[in-house]
Amino acid sequence: MTNPIDNRPRVTPPQVSGTDHRPRAETGSAGATAKAPSSPRLDSSLQLNHVQAAHEAFEHTPEIDSKRVADIRARIARGDYPLNVERIAERFAAFEKLLDG
Repeated sequence: MTNPIDNRPRVTPPQVSGTDHRPRAETGSAGATAKAPSSPRLDSSLQLNHVQAAHEAFEHTPEIDSKRVADIRARIARGDYPLNVERIAERFAAFEKLLDG
């Protein structure tokens, strides 16, 4: 699946299925609630998944061609760069939909 904003592959962090890894409140015999201890190994595993997803997203990010950017800026300043306002509006709408969730 591609990102509708820039047409690059959409990268999402790996999902752990089947279990909820948040600590649960447990009720003791006196009715008091206590948190379940979190597992350091589980936390490390989730952190590793997030780091791997961030690294993969970074690897798929294209480098910026400063010369091309400068050329486009100069063309825009001269009024010599065609803009497709409908496409820009569609991309903004797609971006807002991503923000809304």
